[in-house]
Amino acid sequence: MLIAMCSAEAVPFAKTGGLADVAGALPAALKEQGLQCIVFMPFYKTIFGDRFDFNLVCSGLNVTMNEDEEEFYDLLKAEYRGITFYFIKNDKFFDRKYVYGTPRGDYKDNPKRFCFFSKAIIYALEELGLSPDIIHLNDYHCALVSVFLHQIRQEGRPEAGLFRQTSTVFTIHNLAYQGIFEPRMLDYCGLGPKYFTVEGLEFYRKINLIKGGIVFSDKITTVSPAYAKEILTPEYGEGLDGVLRARKGDLAGIVNGIDYQSWDPKSDKNLCENYNDADLKGKRSCKAELVKNCFSVKKNKPPLIGMISRLSEQKGMELVAEAMESIVGLGFHIIILGTGDEKYHRLFKLLHEKYKGSFKLEIGYSDRLARFIYAGCDIFLMPSKYEPCGLGQLISLRYGTIPVVRDTGGLSDTIKDIKDRDDIAEGGTGFKFAGYSSLQMLEALKRARSFYEDKRLWKKIIKNGMKQDFSWKSSAISYKKLYLGLKDGQKNK
Repeated sequence: MLIAMCSAEAVPFAKTGGLADVAGALPAALKEQGLQCIVFMPFYKTIFGDRFDFNLVCSGLNVTMNEDEEEFYDLLKAEYRGITFYFIKNDKFFDRKYVYGTPRGDYKDNPKRFCFFSKAIIYALEELGLSPDIIHLNDYHCALVSVFLHQIRQEGRPEAGLFRQTSTVFTIHNLAYQGIFEPRMLDYCGLGPKYFTVEGLEFYRKINLIKGGIVFSDKITTVSPAYAKEILTPEYGEGLDGVLRARKGDLAGIVNGIDYQSWDPKSDKNLCENYNDADLKGKRSCKAELVKNCFSVKKNKPPLIGMISRLSEQKGMELVAEAMESIVGLGFHIIILGTGDEKYHRLFKLLHEKYKGSFKLEIGYSDRLARFIYAGCDIFLMPSKYEPCGLGQLISLRYGTIPVVRDTGGLSDTIKDIKDRDDIAEGGTGFKFAGYSSLQMLEALKRARSFYEDKRLWKKIIKNGMKQDFSWKSSAISYKKLYLGLKDGQKNK
Protein backbone atom coordinates (compact mmCIF):
# COMPACT_ATOMS: atom_id res chain seq x y z
CA MET A 1 0.00 0.00 0.00
CA LEU A 2 1.43 3.40 -1.07
CA ILE A 3 0.73 6.44 1.12
CA ALA A 4 1.48 9.93 -0.23
CA MET A 5 1.79 12.27 2.75
CA CYS A 6 1.39 15.97 1.92
CA SER A 7 2.39 18.79 4.26
CA ALA A 8 3.52 22.41 4.17
CA GLU A 9 6.32 21.54 6.62
CA ALA A 10 8.13 18.48 7.90
CA VAL A 11 11.04 17.80 10.23
CA PRO A 12 13.97 18.03 9.58
CA PHE A 13 13.51 20.24 6.52
CA ALA A 14 11.21 23.00 7.78
CA LYS A 15 9.39 23.50 11.05
CA THR A 16 7.15 26.13 12.62
CA GLY A 17 5.04 23.84 14.81
CA GLY A 18 3.77 20.37 15.64
CA LEU A 19 2.59 19.71 12.07
CA ALA A 20 6.24 19.35 11.05
CA ASP A 21 6.85 16.73 13.75
CA VAL A 22 3.91 14.66 12.48
CA ALA A 23 4.90 14.86 8.80
CA GLY A 24 8.51 14.06 9.65
CA ALA A 25 7.95 11.15 12.04
CA LEU A 26 4.69 9.43 11.04
CA PRO A 27 5.91 8.22 7.60
CA ALA A 28 8.83 6.32 9.16
CA ALA A 29 6.46 4.78 11.72
CA LEU A 30 4.10 3.75 8.89
CA LYS A 31 7.03 2.13 7.09
CA GLU A 32 7.70 0.05 10.20
CA GLN A 33 4.08 -1.13 9.91
CA GLY A 34 4.77 -2.46 6.42
CA LEU A 35 3.41 0.49 4.41
CA GLN A 36 5.24 2.33 1.64
CA CYS A 37 5.23 6.08 2.25
CA ILE A 38 6.41 9.15 0.37
CA VAL A 39 6.11 12.81 1.38
CA PHE A 40 5.42 15.96 -0.67
CA MET A 41 6.29 19.43 0.62
CA PRO A 42 7.45 22.80 -0.76
CA PHE A 43 11.17 23.48 -1.24
CA TYR A 44 11.81 26.53 0.93
CA LYS A 45 14.87 28.74 0.89
CA THR A 46 15.39 27.85 4.55
CA ILE A 47 16.17 24.18 3.81
CA PHE A 48 19.23 24.85 1.69
CA GLY A 49 22.34 23.46 3.34
CA ASP A 50 25.02 20.82 3.37
CA ARG A 51 23.04 18.68 5.79
CA PHE A 52 20.74 17.36 3.04
CA ASP A 53 21.51 15.68 -0.27
CA PHE A 54 18.89 16.84 -2.78
CA ASN A 55 18.58 15.20 -6.18
CA LEU A 56 16.82 16.76 -9.15
CA VAL A 57 14.06 14.50 -10.49
CA CYS A 58 12.62 16.75 -13.22
CA SER A 59 12.95 20.43 -14.12
CA GLY A 60 10.79 22.97 -15.91
CA LEU A 61 7.50 21.18 -15.20
CA ASN A 62 4.31 23.16 -15.61
CA VAL A 63 1.03 23.33 -13.72
CA THR A 64 -2.04 24.64 -15.53
CA MET A 65 -3.82 26.75 -12.96
CA ASN A 66 -6.55 28.00 -15.33
CA GLU A 67 -7.04 28.70 -19.03
CA ASP A 68 -4.75 31.75 -18.91
CA GLU A 69 -2.17 30.98 -16.23
CA GLU A 70 0.59 28.43 -15.80
CA GLU A 71 3.09 28.03 -13.00
CA PHE A 72 6.39 26.15 -13.26
CA TYR A 73 8.34 24.04 -10.81
CA ASP A 74 11.26 21.66 -10.42
CA LEU A 75 10.80 18.36 -8.62
CA LEU A 76 13.57 17.35 -6.21
CA LYS A 77 13.91 14.51 -3.75
CA ALA A 78 15.88 13.58 -0.64
CA GLU A 79 15.95 10.63 1.75
CA TYR A 80 15.30 10.88 5.48
CA ARG A 81 14.90 7.88 7.80
CA GLY A 82 14.34 5.63 4.80
CA ILE A 83 11.52 7.81 3.42
CA THR A 84 11.63 9.63 0.08
CA PHE A 85 10.65 13.29 0.38
CA TYR A 86 9.63 15.03 -2.84
CA PHE A 87 9.98 18.81 -2.99
CA ILE A 88 8.00 21.23 -5.15
CA LYS A 89 10.53 23.94 -6.04
CA ASN A 90 9.07 27.23 -7.25
CA ASP A 91 11.24 30.19 -6.29
CA LYS A 92 8.46 32.69 -6.92
CA PHE A 93 6.39 31.18 -4.13
CA PHE A 94 8.85 29.44 -1.80
CA ASP A 95 12.28 31.10 -2.03
CA ARG A 96 11.66 33.07 1.17
CA LYS A 97 13.11 33.30 4.64
CA TYR A 98 9.90 32.26 6.39
CA VAL A 99 7.39 29.48 5.73
CA TYR A 100 4.06 31.29 6.11
CA GLY A 101 4.92 34.94 6.67
CA THR A 102 7.17 37.43 8.38
CA PRO A 103 6.78 38.50 12.04
CA ARG A 104 4.54 41.27 10.71
CA GLY A 105 1.99 38.85 9.30
CA ASP A 106 1.21 36.21 6.69
CA TYR A 107 2.43 36.56 3.13
CA LYS A 108 -0.30 38.19 1.07
CA ASP A 109 0.04 35.62 -1.69
CA ASN A 110 -0.42 32.60 0.60
CA PRO A 111 -3.67 31.75 -1.22
CA LYS A 112 -1.81 31.38 -4.51
CA ARG A 113 1.19 29.70 -2.88
CA PHE A 114 -0.80 26.86 -1.37
CA CYS A 115 -3.36 26.53 -4.15
CA PHE A 116 -0.40 26.02 -6.49
CA PHE A 117 1.23 23.57 -4.07
CA SER A 118 -1.95 21.47 -3.91
CA LYS A 119 -2.30 21.30 -7.68
CA ALA A 120 1.43 20.66 -8.19
CA ILE A 121 1.17 17.54 -5.97
CA ILE A 122 -1.27 15.98 -8.44
CA TYR A 123 0.87 16.97 -11.41
CA ALA A 124 3.98 15.56 -9.68
CA LEU A 125 2.24 12.22 -9.03
CA GLU A 126 1.31 12.09 -12.73
CA GLU A 127 4.90 12.93 -13.74
CA LEU A 128 6.19 10.12 -11.49
CA GLY A 129 3.51 7.72 -12.69
CA LEU A 130 2.48 7.01 -9.11
CA SER A 131 -1.02 5.95 -8.14
CA PRO A 132 -1.21 6.18 -4.33
CA ASP A 133 -3.70 4.09 -2.44
CA ILE A 134 -4.02 6.97 0.05
CA ILE A 135 -3.20 10.66 -0.27
CA HIS A 136 -2.93 11.94 3.29
CA LEU A 137 -3.41 15.71 3.51
CA ASN A 138 -2.50 17.90 6.47
CA ASP A 139 -4.21 21.21 7.24
CA TYR A 140 -5.49 23.80 4.80
CA HIS A 141 -2.22 24.21 2.87
CA CYS A 142 -2.89 21.09 0.79
CA ALA A 143 -6.62 20.60 1.38
CA LEU A 144 -7.43 21.48 -2.23
CA VAL A 145 -5.88 18.19 -3.41
CA SER A 146 -9.17 16.51 -2.48
CA VAL A 147 -11.12 19.15 -4.39
CA PHE A 148 -8.93 18.83 -7.49
CA LEU A 149 -9.34 15.04 -7.44
CA HIS A 150 -13.09 15.50 -7.25
CA GLN A 151 -12.96 17.88 -10.24
CA ILE A 152 -10.80 15.48 -12.27
CA ARG A 153 -13.23 12.62 -11.67
CA GLN A 154 -16.37 14.68 -12.24
CA GLU A 155 -15.05 15.99 -15.57
CA GLY A 156 -13.83 12.56 -16.66
CA ARG A 157 -10.32 13.77 -17.41
CA PRO A 158 -7.76 11.25 -18.71
CA GLU A 159 -5.70 11.45 -15.51
CA ALA A 160 -8.72 10.22 -13.51
CA GLY A 161 -7.68 6.66 -14.32
CA LEU A 162 -4.40 7.09 -12.43
CA PHE A 163 -6.31 8.00 -9.28
CA ARG A 164 -9.24 5.60 -9.73
CA GLN A 165 -8.28 3.59 -6.61
CA THR A 166 -6.97 6.57 -4.61
CA SER A 167 -8.68 7.61 -1.37
CA THR A 168 -8.00 10.78 0.61
CA VAL A 169 -7.51 11.36 4.33
CA PHE A 170 -7.57 14.92 5.63
CA THR A 171 -6.06 15.67 9.05
CA ILE A 172 -7.03 18.80 10.97
CA HIS A 173 -4.19 19.79 13.30
CA ASN A 174 -5.79 23.03 14.48
CA LEU A 175 -9.23 24.08 13.26
CA ALA A 176 -8.54 27.72 14.07
CA TYR A 177 -6.32 28.03 10.97
CA GLN A 178 -8.71 27.52 8.08
CA GLY A 179 -7.28 29.19 4.97
CA ILE A 180 -10.09 31.70 4.35
CA PHE A 181 -9.56 33.70 1.15
CA GLU A 182 -11.34 35.78 -1.46
CA PRO A 183 -13.56 33.95 -4.00
CA ARG A 184 -11.37 35.05 -6.94
CA MET A 185 -8.93 32.34 -5.87
CA LEU A 186 -11.30 29.80 -7.43
CA ASP A 187 -10.63 31.38 -10.83
CA TYR A 188 -6.88 31.19 -10.26
CA CYS A 189 -7.19 27.50 -9.31
CA GLY A 190 -9.36 26.71 -12.33
CA LEU A 191 -12.19 25.43 -10.16
CA GLY A 192 -14.83 27.91 -11.21
CA PRO A 193 -18.11 29.06 -9.67
CA LYS A 194 -19.67 25.61 -9.25
CA TYR A 195 -17.46 25.07 -6.21
CA PHE A 196 -18.53 28.40 -4.70
CA THR A 197 -21.59 26.95 -2.95
CA VAL A 198 -22.62 26.15 0.60
CA GLU A 199 -22.09 22.46 -0.26
CA GLY A 200 -18.61 23.32 -1.57
CA LEU A 201 -15.99 25.88 -0.51
CA GLU A 202 -18.19 28.91 0.18
CA PHE A 203 -17.95 30.24 3.73
CA TYR A 204 -19.62 33.57 4.52
CA ARG A 205 -19.00 34.85 0.98
CA LYS A 206 -15.37 33.72 0.96
CA ILE A 207 -13.72 30.39 0.26
CA ASN A 208 -12.53 28.16 3.06
CA LEU A 209 -9.82 25.65 2.18
CA ILE A 210 -10.12 23.56 5.33
CA LYS A 211 -13.82 23.25 4.59
CA GLY A 212 -12.84 21.89 1.18
CA GLY A 213 -10.73 19.22 2.87
CA ILE A 214 -13.62 18.29 5.16
CA VAL A 215 -16.26 18.13 2.41
CA PHE A 216 -14.29 16.38 -0.35
CA SER A 217 -11.98 13.96 1.52
CA ASP A 218 -12.98 10.37 2.15
CA LYS A 219 -12.00 10.41 5.82
CA ILE A 220 -11.25 13.23 8.24
CA THR A 221 -9.01 12.85 11.25
CA THR A 222 -7.83 15.12 13.96
CA VAL A 223 -5.09 14.69 16.51
CA SER A 224 -6.98 13.37 19.55
CA PRO A 225 -10.33 11.66 20.21
CA ALA A 226 -11.47 14.41 22.61
CA TYR A 227 -10.73 17.17 20.09
CA ALA A 228 -12.64 15.20 17.44
CA LYS A 229 -15.69 15.42 19.72
CA GLU A 230 -15.09 19.04 20.72
CA ILE A 231 -15.00 20.38 17.15
CA LEU A 232 -18.54 19.10 16.62
CA THR A 233 -19.73 21.80 19.04
CA PRO A 234 -20.20 25.55 18.43
CA GLU A 235 -17.69 26.33 21.19
CA TYR A 236 -14.79 24.62 19.43
CA GLY A 237 -16.07 24.23 15.86
CA GLU A 238 -14.84 27.64 14.62
CA GLY A 239 -17.95 28.03 12.47
CA LEU A 240 -17.53 24.60 10.85
CA ASP A 241 -19.24 22.47 13.50
CA GLY A 242 -22.29 21.94 11.27
CA VAL A 243 -20.12 20.84 8.33
CA LEU A 244 -18.22 18.48 10.62
CA ARG A 245 -21.39 17.05 12.15
CA ALA A 246 -22.54 16.19 8.62
CA ARG A 247 -19.34 14.11 8.26
CA LYS A 248 -19.37 12.77 11.81
CA GLY A 249 -19.35 9.14 10.62
CA ASP A 250 -16.11 9.76 8.71
CA LEU A 251 -14.35 11.64 11.52
CA ALA A 252 -11.79 10.01 13.82
CA GLY A 253 -9.34 11.24 16.45
CA ILE A 254 -5.85 9.73 16.58
CA VAL A 255 -3.38 11.02 19.17
CA ASN A 256 -0.02 12.20 17.84
CA GLY A 257 3.11 10.47 19.06
CA ILE A 258 6.58 11.66 19.95
CA ASP A 259 9.92 10.35 18.77
CA TYR A 260 11.23 8.32 21.72
CA GLN A 261 14.69 8.14 20.17
CA SER A 262 14.96 11.92 20.23
CA TRP A 263 13.14 12.45 23.53
CA ASP A 264 14.80 10.06 25.97
CA PRO A 265 16.29 11.15 29.33
CA LYS A 266 18.35 7.97 29.35
CA SER A 267 20.40 9.11 26.33
CA ASP A 268 19.72 12.86 25.91
CA LYS A 269 23.16 14.43 25.43
CA ASN A 270 21.87 17.88 26.40
CA LEU A 271 21.39 16.89 30.04
CA CYS A 272 24.06 17.19 32.71
CA GLU A 273 23.23 13.66 33.87
CA ASN A 274 21.04 10.99 32.30
CA TYR A 275 18.42 8.93 34.12
CA ASN A 276 15.53 6.50 33.72
CA ASP A 277 12.49 5.40 35.70
CA ALA A 278 14.57 2.93 37.69
CA ASP A 279 17.14 5.50 38.80
CA LEU A 280 16.03 9.14 39.14
CA LYS A 281 19.26 10.52 40.56
CA GLY A 282 20.03 12.23 37.25
CA LYS A 283 16.69 14.04 37.33
CA ARG A 284 17.60 15.57 40.69
CA SER A 285 20.92 16.68 39.20
CA CYS A 286 19.13 18.29 36.26
CA LYS A 287 16.89 20.21 38.64
CA ALA A 288 19.89 21.40 40.64
CA GLU A 289 21.56 22.62 37.45
CA LEU A 290 18.41 24.38 36.26
CA VAL A 291 17.83 26.07 39.64
CA LYS A 292 21.47 27.18 39.83
CA ASN A 293 21.34 28.78 36.37
CA CYS A 294 17.90 30.38 36.65
CA PHE A 295 17.40 31.38 40.30
CA SER A 296 19.41 32.80 43.16
CA VAL A 297 18.54 29.94 45.52
CA LYS A 298 20.96 27.04 45.75
CA LYS A 299 18.66 24.29 46.97
CA ASN A 300 16.20 22.06 45.13
CA LYS A 301 13.48 22.26 47.75
CA PRO A 302 10.91 24.65 46.15
CA PRO A 303 8.70 22.79 43.64
CA LEU A 304 9.65 24.00 40.16
CA ILE A 305 7.04 24.62 37.45
CA GLY A 306 8.08 24.66 33.80
CA MET A 307 6.31 25.95 30.70
CA ILE A 308 7.52 25.68 27.10
CA SER A 309 4.83 27.37 25.10
CA ARG A 310 3.73 29.80 22.48
CA LEU A 311 2.83 32.95 24.42
CA SER A 312 -0.75 33.26 23.23
CA GLU A 313 -4.31 33.23 24.45
CA GLN A 314 -4.83 29.66 23.18
CA LYS A 315 -2.10 28.41 25.51
CA GLY A 316 -3.76 29.94 28.58
CA MET A 317 -1.11 32.58 29.22
CA GLU A 318 -3.68 35.02 30.62
CA LEU A 319 -4.47 32.49 33.37
CA VAL A 320 -0.81 32.23 34.30
CA ALA A 321 -0.44 36.02 34.38
CA GLU A 322 -3.55 36.39 36.57
CA ALA A 323 -2.32 33.73 38.97
CA MET A 324 1.39 34.64 39.11
CA GLU A 325 1.18 36.34 42.52
CA SER A 326 -0.58 33.30 43.97
CA ILE A 327 1.80 30.84 42.29
CA VAL A 328 4.78 32.58 43.84
CA GLY A 329 2.92 32.97 47.15
CA LEU A 330 2.39 29.21 47.31
CA GLY A 331 6.16 28.75 47.24
CA PHE A 332 6.52 27.62 43.63
CA HIS A 333 9.33 28.67 41.36
CA ILE A 334 8.38 28.94 37.69
CA ILE A 335 10.30 29.14 34.42
CA ILE A 336 8.68 29.99 31.07
CA LEU A 337 10.37 29.52 27.70
CA GLY A 338 8.64 30.70 24.55
CA THR A 339 7.70 33.41 22.14
CA GLY A 340 4.43 34.68 20.78
CA ASP A 341 2.12 37.68 20.97
CA GLU A 342 3.79 40.98 21.80
CA LYS A 343 1.25 41.80 24.51
CA TYR A 344 2.29 38.68 26.43
CA HIS A 345 5.97 39.50 25.90
CA ARG A 346 5.39 42.85 27.61
CA LEU A 347 3.19 41.44 30.36
CA PHE A 348 5.52 38.63 31.36
CA LYS A 349 8.59 40.87 31.23
CA LEU A 350 6.89 43.06 33.85
CA LEU A 351 6.04 40.00 35.96
CA HIS A 352 9.63 38.78 35.62
CA GLU A 353 10.91 42.04 37.07
CA LYS A 354 8.36 41.91 39.89
CA TYR A 355 9.04 38.27 40.88
CA LYS A 356 12.65 37.95 39.78
CA GLY A 357 13.63 35.62 42.60
CA SER A 358 10.88 33.12 41.80
CA PHE A 359 10.03 33.61 38.11
CA LYS A 360 12.43 33.15 35.20
CA LEU A 361 11.38 34.24 31.70
CA GLU A 362 13.20 33.33 28.48
CA ILE A 363 11.73 34.91 25.35
CA GLY A 364 12.71 32.83 22.33
CA TYR A 365 13.56 29.16 21.96
CA SER A 366 16.55 27.05 22.93
CA ASP A 367 16.43 23.30 22.39
CA ARG A 368 18.98 22.69 25.15
CA LEU A 369 17.09 24.82 27.68
CA ALA A 370 13.81 23.19 26.65
CA ARG A 371 15.25 19.76 27.40
CA PHE A 372 16.58 20.96 30.75
CA ILE A 373 13.12 22.29 31.62
CA TYR A 374 11.50 18.96 30.71
CA ALA A 375 14.10 17.11 32.77
CA GLY A 376 14.70 19.50 35.67
CA CYS A 377 11.21 20.71 36.58
CA ASP A 378 8.83 18.97 38.94
CA ILE A 379 5.63 20.15 37.24
CA PHE A 380 4.85 20.97 33.61
CA LEU A 381 1.99 23.45 33.26
CA MET A 382 -0.36 23.50 30.23
CA PRO A 383 -3.50 25.56 30.99
CA SER A 384 -4.64 25.67 27.33
CA LYS A 385 -7.90 27.25 26.28
CA TYR A 386 -8.04 24.47 23.72
CA GLU A 387 -5.41 21.92 22.70
CA PRO A 388 -5.97 19.66 19.67
CA CYS A 389 -3.26 17.25 20.83
CA GLY A 390 -0.30 18.81 22.60
CA LEU A 391 3.24 17.46 22.61
CA GLY A 392 4.61 19.16 25.72
CA GLN A 393 2.67 16.95 28.13
CA LEU A 394 3.85 13.81 26.29
CA ILE A 395 7.50 14.87 26.46
CA SER A 396 7.17 15.89 30.11
CA LEU A 397 5.79 12.44 30.97
CA ARG A 398 8.78 10.88 29.22
CA TYR A 399 11.13 13.00 31.36
CA GLY A 400 9.30 12.34 34.64
CA THR A 401 7.89 15.86 35.00
CA ILE A 402 4.28 15.81 36.17
CA PRO A 403 1.74 17.61 33.95
CA VAL A 404 -0.87 20.00 35.35
CA VAL A 405 -3.26 20.56 32.45
CA ARG A 406 -6.65 21.86 31.53
CA ASP A 407 -9.07 19.03 30.76
CA THR A 408 -9.45 19.70 27.03
CA GLY A 409 -8.58 18.05 23.70
CA GLY A 410 -5.47 15.91 23.65
CA LEU A 411 -4.68 16.86 27.24
CA SER A 412 -7.86 15.04 28.27
CA ASP A 413 -6.88 11.92 26.34
CA THR A 414 -3.27 11.64 27.45
CA ILE A 415 -3.27 12.57 31.15
CA LYS A 416 -4.84 10.34 33.82
CA ASP A 417 -6.12 12.61 36.59
CA ILE A 418 -5.07 12.23 40.22
CA LYS A 419 -7.43 13.26 42.99
CA ASP A 420 -6.40 10.77 45.69
CA ARG A 421 -3.93 8.00 46.47
CA ASP A 422 -6.10 5.39 44.78
CA ASP A 423 -5.70 7.26 41.48
CA ILE A 424 -1.92 6.94 41.78
CA ALA A 425 -2.20 3.20 42.40
CA GLU A 426 -4.38 2.95 39.30
CA GLY A 427 -1.77 4.64 37.10
CA GLY A 428 -2.52 8.35 37.51
CA THR A 429 -0.05 10.58 35.69
CA GLY A 430 -1.04 14.22 36.34
CA PHE A 431 -3.53 16.79 37.53
CA LYS A 432 -6.44 18.24 35.53
CA PHE A 433 -8.78 21.18 35.93
CA ALA A 434 -11.96 21.64 33.91
CA GLY A 435 -12.89 25.31 33.66
CA TYR A 436 -10.88 27.97 31.87
CA SER A 437 -10.18 29.76 35.12
CA SER A 438 -7.06 30.86 37.00
CA LEU A 439 -8.73 29.80 40.25
CA GLN A 440 -9.31 26.26 39.00
CA MET A 441 -5.74 26.15 37.69
CA LEU A 442 -4.46 27.17 41.13
CA GLU A 443 -6.56 24.46 42.78
CA ALA A 444 -4.92 21.86 40.51
CA LEU A 445 -1.48 23.24 41.38
CA LYS A 446 -2.31 23.07 45.09
CA ARG A 447 -3.44 19.47 44.65
CA ALA A 448 -0.16 18.67 42.89
CA ARG A 449 1.80 20.38 45.66
CA SER A 450 0.10 18.32 48.36
CA PHE A 451 1.33 15.13 46.68
CA TYR A 452 4.76 16.65 46.03
CA GLU A 453 5.30 16.87 49.79
CA ASP A 454 5.10 13.07 50.02
CA LYS A 455 8.26 12.04 48.14
CA ARG A 456 7.24 8.39 48.00
CA LEU A 457 3.94 9.16 46.29
CA TRP A 458 5.53 11.75 44.00
CA LYS A 459 8.13 9.21 42.89
CA LYS A 460 5.31 6.78 42.07
CA ILE A 461 3.58 9.41 39.92
CA ILE A 462 6.87 10.07 38.10
CA LYS A 463 7.28 6.37 37.37
CA ASN A 464 3.66 6.11 36.16
CA GLY A 465 4.31 8.88 33.67
CA MET A 466 7.63 7.57 32.42
CA LYS A 467 6.06 4.18 31.68
CA GLN A 468 3.42 5.62 29.34
CA ASP A 469 3.73 4.75 25.64
CA PHE A 470 3.01 7.65 23.31
CA SER A 471 5.44 6.54 20.63
CA TRP A 472 4.59 6.96 16.95
CA LYS A 473 4.11 3.19 16.70
CA SER A 474 0.74 3.43 18.41
CA SER A 475 -0.39 6.27 16.13
CA ALA A 476 0.86 4.46 13.01
CA ILE A 477 -1.13 1.33 13.91
CA SER A 478 -4.30 3.45 14.16
CA TYR A 479 -3.63 5.16 10.82
CA LYS A 480 -2.88 1.84 9.16
CA LYS A 481 -6.25 0.51 10.32
CA LEU A 482 -7.94 3.62 8.88
CA TYR A 483 -6.11 3.27 5.55
CA LEU A 484 -6.94 -0.43 5.25
CA GLY A 485 -10.61 0.34 5.87
CA LEU A 486 -10.57 2.83 3.00
CA LYS A 487 -8.79 0.35 0.73
CA ASP A 488 -11.37 -2.33 1.49
CA GLY A 489 -14.09 0.21 0.71
CA GLN A 490 -12.51 0.90 -2.69
CA LYS A 491 -12.40 -2.83 -3.46
CA ASN A 492 -16.11 -3.17 -2.66
CA LYS A 493 -17.16 -0.32 -4.97
